[in-house]
Amino acid sequence: MILQKAGRGVLGAAALVCFVAGALAQVPTSKHVILVINENTSYNDVMANMPWLTGEGNTHGYATKYLSDNGGSLLDYLWLASGSCHSKANCALPSGTHDFNCNGNDCYHPGTATTDPITDNNIFREMNNHGISWKVYAQSYAKAGGTPTTPDNHNGTAYYRRHNGATWYSDILNNTNGSASRIVDLSQLAADLAKGTLPHFLIIVPDGNHDAHDCPVGMSSCTTGQKLAAVDAFLSSTLGPILATPDFQPGGDGLAIVTFDECGGGTNAGCGASVYTALIGPKVTPHTVSRATYKHENTLRTMLDSLGIRSYPGASATASDMSDFFSTGGIKPHVIVSDPASGSTMSSPVSIQATAQASPGHSISGWWVYVDNVGVYKSGAVASISPNIAMNSGAHKVVVRAWDSSGNFGDQTLTLSVNATKPTVKVVTPSNNATAGSPVNLRASATPSSGQTVTGWWVYVDGKATYKGAAITSINTNLKMSTGAHKVVVRAWDTSGNYGDHTIAVTIN
Repeated sequence: MILQKAGRGVLGAAALVCFVAGALAQVPTSKHVILVINENTSYNDVMANMPWLTGEGNTHGYATKYLSDNGGSLLDYLWLASGSCHSKANCALPSGTHDFNCNGNDCYHPGTATTDPITDNNIFREMNNHGISWKVYAQSYAKAGGTPTTPDNHNGTAYYRRHNGATWYSDILNNTNGSASRIVDLSQLAADLAKGTLPHFLIIVPDGNHDAHDCPVGMSSCTTGQKLAAVDAFLSSTLGPILATPDFQPGGDGLAIVTFDECGGGTNAGCGASVYTALIGPKVTPHTVSRATYKHENTLRTMLDSLGIRSYPGASATASDMSDFFSTGGIKPHVIVSDPASGSTMSSPVSIQATAQASPGHSISGWWVYVDNVGVYKSGAVASISPNIAMNSGAHKVVVRAWDSSGNFGDQTLTLSVNATKPTVKVVTPSNNATAGSPVNLRASATPSSGQTVTGWWVYVDGKATYKGAAITSINTNLKMSTGAHKVVVRAWDTSGNYGDHTIAVTIN
């Protein structure tokens, strides 16, 4: 069957990937950014079993609606490093990323057991390019073998390469800028901390006994509570001393993010993909409870902003940063959306009218519009915008955001419902259930949805495309049909991207 694709999604993000916002970051820059990733645990289980981590989250901030991207550990670690799962079989590949045959355990050359190094852009490459120091501190790494290609559980350890996202990128595998040597055993962390030589960015990689993947040391079977108690104790003893340093005390600017790869045995296996994620640091607004929908690409975007990097790999190019965790000190532009009103029901495309007033002594420097946390429109240093934004039918959260030269931004958030608008099609002749000879004269007209124009036609006879029409409001054609009963679908599209149908039955004598 030949069918024209129906419907139009939110505006493609491909055109936005190259946008580099020199000063459009709400997230404060930091001298020390830390990422810790744990395993396979739902939000509710963390809340019930990890008092140290949730205590830090309550003091600083945590997200209640943070969703994992994929089922399968490695895929989520890649999202956190390069904004893609790098597997067309497992995700829609974000613009600028490619298929490297990855799954939850490895990235293989097709038909082989040979790793396919990921050559796409990633946070490690960006840090090398910007001269930013970094290290990955991996537990049991030295005992397992101490190389980027050391496999899971090597030498009887609980080390998992698939939980060490850095080891899958060509930058590390080719030792670009000495990158391979920046993956070290966790034992070096205490020494670097004592000497005051912690890098600008660090990832802490617990082994399977301490990240909730496996049971704690010495236990062959265990409960979820016992697994998480071991994780909580590890975080307290490993991350706790860093949080006690001046960079993470009042007046400092350190940022630590603790998250989980996925909620359980797959992103939708009974826990809705929600995982606990805490942002910890003196620049985090105390007691923040974020109810925004975030994913791993939002964490990647936030880390890059905190590092002062404005080149965003993969989906982080259009993901919003987690700016609701940080305050602006009251200095920010004021955004006014005059149309549409929040709560409105609209047709697609949605016309947005917005103006912004800069904070005193500053000027507006740029705009973004986010639909459901995806950047769909950008503009430069103008005081007002009036974009028309295509949206799928259904409910949407729309954030209209303007920055000014202070480096801060202001928002106005709308909730909108978009109608499934479509043109109306009327078959003039033949009438429904008519009996006729072949060829059958078919005449039909179409009325586009409000504000739209007709863009094309198709006629299907018993599911087979038999006629294609141009951007006109009516058609008049003769259709050859075999003797017997037929179902005829007459379909017209308009500029909303949607279509309308009129279906009739015809019998050929």
